[in-house]
Amino acid sequence: MSDLDHGNPRPGNPGNPENLSLEDLDAVVRQSEETLRRLGGVFGELETVTGEGSGAGGLARALVDGTGRIKEITLEPRIMRLDSQAVAEAVTEAVRAAQEAAGRANEELLRAATGGDPLPLDMADARRRFEDIGQDLVRTLDDLTRD
Repeated sequence: MSDLDHGNPRPGNPGNPENLSLEDLDAVVRQSEETLRRLGGVFGELETVTGEGSGAGGLARALVDGTGRIKEITLEPRIMRLDSQAVAEAVTEAVRAAQEAAGRANEELLRAATGGDPLPLDMADARRRFEDIGQDLVRTLDDLTRD
């Protein structure tokens, strides 16, 4: 049975919020709540993400957190045979590899939570965007329920 049969006429533009039926609104709210629930869980997981990398054939190793901050640098004693420039390059290579690994892990978690939609990897920006989306949803729902 169509909306017209239920006495709920829906003009030609279904993308217009004024044309949403109560069932449509309910579906949007359920979907939004589910997405926000999944994203809330992901933000907790993102805090535990780490990345590991190495340089100079494993003589330098780095461990970073999910934001790319260095947690640990490990140097094998044999690295001291290299000159200072080579040691610096090895450490830089290890840190960059670790940061890339953490970025990939973050991206995988976010893609899993959003069904594959790409998201920015800047976590502060991502959080602001999700807060904005939530506020927009609340305003839209308020506008629809006032009418």
